[in-house]
Amino acid sequence: MGKKRIIWIELLRVAACIAVIMLHAASQHFRDTPIDTFTWKVSNFYHGFTRFAVPCFIMISGALYLDKKRTWNLKKLWLRNILPVAAAYVFWQLFYGVYRIMITGSVPVGSARFFKKLLVYFSDAYFHLWYLPMLIGLMILTPLIWEIVNSPRGKQWEEYMILLFLIFKITVYTVTVFPLPWLEHIKTLLNTVQPSLVTDFAGYFILGHYLYEYGLPGKAERAVYILGPVTILLGIVLCQWRSLELDQPVQAFYDNYTLAAFCWSSAVFLFFKNVLGKIRWSERQEKTICYLGSCTFGVYLIHAFFRDILHRLGIDSMMIQNTVIAVPLTVLAIFALSLAAVSVMKHIPVIKKWII
Repeated sequence: MGKKRIIWIELLRVAACIAVIMLHAASQHFRDTPIDTFTWKVSNFYHGFTRFAVPCFIMISGALYLDKKRTWNLKKLWLRNILPVAAAYVFWQLFYGVYRIMITGSVPVGSARFFKKLLVYFSDAYFHLWYLPMLIGLMILTPLIWEIVNSPRGKQWEEYMILLFLIFKITVYTVTVFPLPWLEHIKTLLNTVQPSLVTDFAGYFILGHYLYEYGLPGKAERAVYILGPVTILLGIVLCQWRSLELDQPVQAFYDNYTLAAFCWSSAVFLFFKNVLGKIRWSERQEKTICYLGSCTFGVYLIHAFFRDILHRLGIDSMMIQNTVIAVPLTVLAIFALSLAAVSVMKHIPVIKKWII
């Protein structure tokens, strides 16, 4: 028997996975659709609404990897946690590299030019595979962060690091996306101090553990539930305004490091933990949720392949005039095909362990 899974975390995994697919489905025509159209506005909305996905994935990792019940052995960390992710990254980089070369048909398979081009593709992460090297970086830091957050004053250290993340990353990034006078000078000034341990995704990693372990007082949690939807909707509106002004698509106001994404991701995480976490599921429902949760890593890795295949068949966010409906239908098709493929691959031991 494997370790017992936490149902609300598995549900959040599934929700974040679907949100990633929705973001990528909505983005297919984000840059080639007139900005003053209803279609682009719908795409912009889906772009913003799904921005909780990546931060929540990282927060889940922080909640689990930094759990005080865990102990970290460096050999096991590298062999059991880091190596499989690295192997998956290598495989999928090669997979998508070969796929991209073959669909262009411009280079003979097996030729010197083929391998040269494959090496070029391999050297730069495919658009969604950047997540794996970032995750490896967080896992490398995990034993150090674990010692800090599980020390006798661990809660205070976490609060301190989250505060630094808010001040030196979230606030700085949010301020600098606005078209302010002397913007370059403002950026230089605000970026003078960069405590790097907490100014990247490690901030979300630590935040996930803190919310998982300690949560928030009632009033603070209610404030987050209000701030989350309000700030992400404001980010969506600001992106639309700025895009119309510049006549080019802008998504800076709800990027992962904005205050909007921070509040929205925190609200979603707390909602799954404190609301959906209280639901009593039947044994069969728990089994289904856990199975879907166990497939999300593989679905994330392979969904870009099916997104492209369906797009070439004319199945995407523009397949019908009503984009509001077209995007969810596309997401459903991509998720179903990805899940089916992963379900088959999970029956192959080597692939199950190293690829998905």
